Amino acid sequence: MARTTPQAASPTPPNKTESILSARGIQRSFRMGDSVVQVLKGCSLTLREGEFVAIEGRSGSGKSTLLHIMGALDECEGGAVEFEGQDFTQMSSTHRSWLRNKKFGFIFQFYHLLPELNVLENTLLAAMIENSWLSFRSNRKALHARAIELLEQLGLSHRLKHRPSQLSGGERQRVAIARALMNNPRVLFADEPTGNLDVETGRQIMDVIEKLHRDSGQTIVMVTHDRALAREADRVLVLKDGKLEKAE
Repeated sequence: MARTTPQAASPTPPNKTESILSARGIQRSFRMGDSVVQVLKGCSLTLREGEFVAIEGRSGSGKSTLLHIMGALDECEGGAVEFEGQDFTQMSSTHRSWLRNKKFGFIFQFYHLLPELNVLENTLLAAMIENSWLSFRSNRKALHARAIELLEQLGLSHRLKHRPSQLSGGERQRVAIARALMNNPRVLFADEPTGNLDVETGRQIMDVIEKLHRDSGQTIVMVTHDRALAREADRVLVLKDGKLEKAE
């Protein structure tokens, strides 16, 4: 397992006193048959530049829902989410899509790699979406070099042409991490990143995430039901009964 991770694009260290993302009073409910279940009941969280925050909670507590709202993947029914001082919950779907692709990176429990694409192509997906066909073609050499560098640093230089079905679970998650980092995201969202892996492989993936934060100053929000993993973040919050609390 490779123990190196990409270096930060910016030569200056992050300012950990500066707020980069803030969620205020987030509310969200779901209909289950004839009933409406209020999952989030006014969650608030301020994320500082360069901080690693873990949100812990039991399965079904709403952790992933909150993460998806903060990452502009889902909408809230009440409250606001500000990124760099602007409330994107009031913005158009086009702008939120731009945020997701350009400013945010995502790691999911089940990888979400495209089975018909190889490792290098899956890593390049974010750049393909961000750029027009002409722009991608014009910058093809630099973008390929960026993707290959990420994959090499994550120990996958020998897997560039392999498809997801030919990879182990840990290798698939490392491809997902490379894809998430492709556009140099300001915030990396990790949704149960070790939840689909055995203990040893999960530990390896957590090592990658921690080293990325420690060496590159990457801002990270991670949700997990694993208390031991959560305790490795700078700050731990617990989602309980629809609200966030400080971990004891």
